[in-house]
Amino acid sequence: MSYKFFYLYLAGGSVALLLLIYQLMAYYPAINDVALFFNIIPVLLLYYMAYKVRREKEDKDLM
Repeated sequence: MSYKFFYLYLAGGSVALLLLIYQLMAYYPAINDVALFFNIIPVLLLYYMAYKVRREKEDKDLM
């Protein structure tokens, strides 16, 4: 993977996290657990991908 995707994944994860926080605040009394679970998945996935890209670059720099 290219290191330029790190910033894309990081920005996407941050936007998804902000949307998740907004949904939690806007729909607080009637939070749907299933919808919350499916909104957390993209946040975790995008941050995980950003982490993997960063680690891959660090590993290449060590070689």
